[in-house]
Parts: sequence; structure tokens; C-alpha cells
Amino acid sequence: MKYQIKCIGCGKAYPEDSYITKCKNNCNAVLRTEYKDKKLKVDEKYDGLWKYISWLPINNVSKKLLDNTSSFTNQIGGKFAEYLGLKNLIISFNTYKGMRTGTFKDIEAELSFQRLLNCRDFNKPFVLSSDGNIATSFTYYADIVKHPVVICVTEEARLSRIWSFRKSNPYVYLITMEDNRDYSDAIRLSKEIGATGHCIIEGGALNVARRDGVGTILLDATRLLGKMPDHYFQALGSGPGAIAIYETAMRLEQDGRYGKKLPRIHASQNAPFVPMYEAWQRKSREINEKYQSESAKKMIKKVYAHVLTNRFPAYSIKGGVFDALKDTNGEFYKVTNEEAKKAQAKFKKLEGYTLAPPAAVTAASLIKAVKNETVENDDYILINVTGGIKNKMDKNKYKIKPRVILGKNYDLDDIVRRICKWKKKFSIPKK
Repeated sequence: MKYQIKCIGCGKAYPEDSYITKCKNNCNAVLRTEYKDKKLKVDEKYDGLWKYISWLPINNVSKKLLDNTSSFTNQIGGKFAEYLGLKNLIISFNTYKGMRTGTFKDIEAELSFQRLLNCRDFNKPFVLSSDGNIATSFTYYADIVKHPVVICVTEEARLSRIWSFRKSNPYVYLITMEDNRDYSDAIRLSKEIGATGHCIIEGGALNVARRDGVGTILLDATRLLGKMPDHYFQALGSGPGAIAIYETAMRLEQDGRYGKKLPRIHASQNAPFVPMYEAWQRKSREINEKYQSESAKKMIKKVYAHVLTNRFPAYSIKGGVFDALKDTNGEFYKVTNEEAKKAQAKFKKLEGYTLAPPAAVTAASLIKAVKNETVENDDYILINVTGGIKNKMDKNKYKIKPRVILGKNYDLDDIVRRICKWKKKFSIPKK
């Protein structure tokens, strides 16, 4: 056995061929991967994240994924670092073309598909929700591995943030929601579909494949430095990025060769929708209900980085964002639209990349940290950015046509019947 999936609440363990994202004992705790190898091993015959396969929740890699893998690039220094006066800034460029669609969500998508292909229930479609990047990434990799995926989104997200390089996407069943719906409504719908047993719930922030995939960003930076960085910066929507770095850092600490101090996690959100930021200022595990009520949708409409607007993030859950911040003495930043756009323009001028709005929030939070002297100019700082060279990113992008458009009321049984009829049109390839 290479690894097991273990609930950090009750301790119940699940085998590696079980695609599970939530403890069967209904614990309010994350499931975490426990690897047999406690020392980091690097397999140089692979490219990108696959070289860290010993700490990934898979047992092999599809040739189709190997031939179409996404890769980030870690850069030490640069003009943005000089502008901030930082001597040891590591920028993890999760950008186009290394990342096939321009975000680290590509890592999460390809590793999630590979994990599913290694599990007992591989012959069922994935079902997931998205407010932008994750839908684009799963659409891209669904076509690569020829595996069906059902994606629930709002019509607003489909029109403004979700796209494909292909006019036709036969392996994607896109369901859009009209009226005054938001990301949380799409999440609820995907869970309802998954609960019927006809699809596999992908899991979002609770998916260990997503988190361990993002953790390779820290592994790569640590190998580059020979030690864990002192700080890690990322904007948060649902929270898997912060949890991923936290969990990966604990594995590196246990390894013993890369230092005993976990990187301090610096999270950020886009005002006025700042549920995790506000809770952290109170040092509370609980999010204020005003951010989870229907009225919160008014705040959500005002933000620049819309993908950061999950009303029910993985914050309070044991092993979630709150614990990651608490155990690393973390910081949380509130970034305005104006601050994000200024940081975006500055990064474009200095590094030549147009940051995606969430990454612009991340960059703005680093600027705040430097200004407030929360970090020292000789600290080792890792920042995760996404986006691309805009004129190249915009070339050959197509809107994905919805298979179903839902109004305020919908018939779940009818939706599932449609999905079952659709998936019969093709056979899911064998492992």
C-alpha cells in the first residue's frame, strides 16, 4: 500500500482505491493523505508535478496526462521583487502556456482525473461545481482523458469566466443556473446530483488530489531553496490552496531535511466579500452568518475577483483554513478592487504577465505585507500567481454551451435522467 486516506477527526482510514472526500462517520474534519514514504522522493523521469508521484494520491500516470501535463515555473527574484525590495521572493508562475488554461486549477483537474481512474468507481462521471477556473480546467482535461464530467455553474459565470479551446466539448455536461443564483447554489446542486449515486462527487476543497497537487508548488520551491520558505501568499475562495501548503509543509517537517518551521500562510480576500478575513480578525473558527445568507449575494456582485466568493468555504472544518492559519501564525488581508487592479497593472508592467483577478488580490496582499513590515526584505517568500499573456490567452477561446438551463425551481430526477441518457452515448475507457 502506497498511501491511505485518513479522517483527522475520528481516525478512520480508507484504502487508496476508494474515491472518498468526506468521512463516513460524518466528522466535521478533512480527510488527509498519509503516505508510506515519509521522506520526499523525486522521480526525474517525469515532468511537472508527476516527479513528486511518491507524495501524490495515485499509483500510476496515464500516458495521455503525461503528454498533456501542466507545469508551473518557480522564479527567484525578478522586477516585481526589486520593486518591493525583496531579496528572496519566489514567484510560482502557474501561467499560460505552462499551465494549459493559465491557472493552477489545471494541476487539480489532471490529478483528480488520475486519482479517479485508479479507484473502484472510475466508470462514473465526475460531478462538480465552479465559478470559473476549475470548470475551464476540468473541461480541458475531460477531453484529454475522455472521461465525462458534469459541471454546475451560474449562467453569469458561464458567460464571463468559463471557456474552452474547443467549440465542441462532448465529455462535458454543463448545467447553468439562472435567476439570482451564485456559486454556493451551484455547489448545492452538484452535491444533490452526486447524492443520487449516478456520479462521483469531485469534492472541491475536500478532494485530497486537489490539495496534494497544489502542494507540489511548495515541494518544488523547497527543493529550489534547500529549505521551506518562510512565507506563502495566496488569495482564497474555498480554501484548498492554504490547506494544501499547510499539509505539505507538515510532511516536509516530518521528513526532517528541510527545516522544522512551517511557512507562515498569508491569505487574502477581495472586499467587500471577506468572510474568512473577518472571522480571522476575531480569531474565530465561525464565519459571520451575514456572509452565508442570501443577502450576501449583494456583496458578491461588487467584487473584482469573483471566483473568491464561496459562501461556505473550508474554513471552520477541522484541518481547514482556520487551523492552517492558527498553526502557522498566519495573516489575512482585505484587498479592495482598486488595490487589486493596481497590483495587476504593476505586475504586468514589471513581469509581462496579466494576472488573473484572484492572483491580483494575492499580489496586492504582498504589497500590503511589505508596506506594513509584516515580512522582512530578506525573508524567503513564496507567492502563487495565475494568468497569462493576455493576447495569447484570448485566442481561440469559446463559450461552452449548456446542456440544461435551470430556473428558480428544478426537477432533480429529470436532471439525473438526462445525465444518465447522455453518458450512454460513449463508453468510459478502461483503466
